[in-house]
Amino acid sequence: MASPILVLKRRVPSQNQFQYRHWKAYMVEKEAWYVLLRAQLTPRRPPDEPIRMALRSYRTRLVDYANLVGGAKPIPDALIRLGWLKDDSPRWFHCDYFQFQVPKADERTELEFLPWSGQEFDDDAPA
Repeated sequence: MASPILVLKRRVPSQNQFQYRHWKAYMVEKEAWYVLLRAQLTPRRPPDEPIRMALRSYRTRLVDYANLVGGAKPIPDALIRLGWLKDDSPRWFHCDYFQFQVPKADERTELEFLPWSGQEFDDDAPA
């Protein structure tokens, strides 16, 4: 059975929006993501297995990959707080990031939990 896709009516900001601003701006963004995720996910105990996720950012202007990943950092932080991730280290979490250009009215972020695909992300896997 396919996992449901969470649709969040908020665009992932570019990391550049926070890099040179006061730390409070980041905390406001982090809390906003927590509230949006909490509305769709029930808090639980963290899983004992790694989590893989796809994040799709639908936005009016595309950003470079590093700014997309950096801007999305509040999302795994909120998932840890809700108990949907044990940790956001490579041992426990892998995320694929995608972005698509859309009109302003269609801006959103979609999250999809995917099956862990095995050893390709495990630190202990033989090369």
